[in-house]
Formats: sequence, C-alpha cells, structure tokens
Amino acid sequence: MSRSPRLIHLSHEHASALKLALAVRALTPDDPSSLPAIAARIRETFERELSVHFQEEEHHVVPRLEAAGRHDLVERTRLDHDRLRELADQLSQPTVEGVRAFATALTAHVAFEENIVWEALEPGAGMSFDPEAI
Repeated sequence: MSRSPRLIHLSHEHASALKLALAVRALTPDDPSSLPAIAARIRETFERELSVHFQEEEHHVVPRLEAAGRHDLVERTRLDHDRLRELADQLSQPTVEGVRAFATALTAHVAFEENIVWEALEPGAGMSFDPEAI
C-alpha cells in the first residue's frame, strides 16, 4: 500500500529531523564552551521546522488517530511533542545532558511515528528503521 501524500510529506520532514539528531550527536562536545552555538542551532531548527511539523501532525494526524480509536497513540504523540518542546526550551540554558536528551527524544519520536503511527493509519506505510542504528 502506498502512503498518502501527507504522510510522505511528514516522512520527508522526519528525515530532516533525524539529520538534526545525528548532527547534534556529532556536535555534542566534551568542551562546554561550544554548547551555546549547538543549543542555538537546535532551538532555531526547532522553531523554523519542528514546531510547524508538530502543529501539522496535531492538526491532521491526531484527528485520524482519534477517529480510528487509537487514543493510546494520540496520547503518546502529544506527550512526545510536549517533551520535545520542553527540551528545546530548556536549551536556553544549555547543558551537554540537555543536548543529548533532545537528540535521543527526537530520534525515538520519529521512530515511533514512522514505525507505529503510520502503520496504524496506513498498514504497510512504516519505514521500520531501527533508531538504535542511528
């Protein structure tokens, strides 16, 4: 089964989010002096791309999940979005742990949506990738 254009669009944005998570992991320093620049990059990307992406999912994907009776997936999606917003906000006072937590949470969230949410909406549409391999 092929994916709907909206899920394809969201998956392309997920790919960008994973690139950010990979870049963050590669940039996470042992030297805290570079933390402000890394945190600023995350926050800018979050505001420019991820917050819009989350709003689109909340407007289009969440109602489809609710209609399908998948309240468990609705709750997890909302919790993940809220957690990522919180982690991004916390980076106004960056720490190595905060940067790593953001990258880990973002990777897990993308895997959840691609492997579980998309499958619930359109069986056969998931990417089935292993977030641990990233």
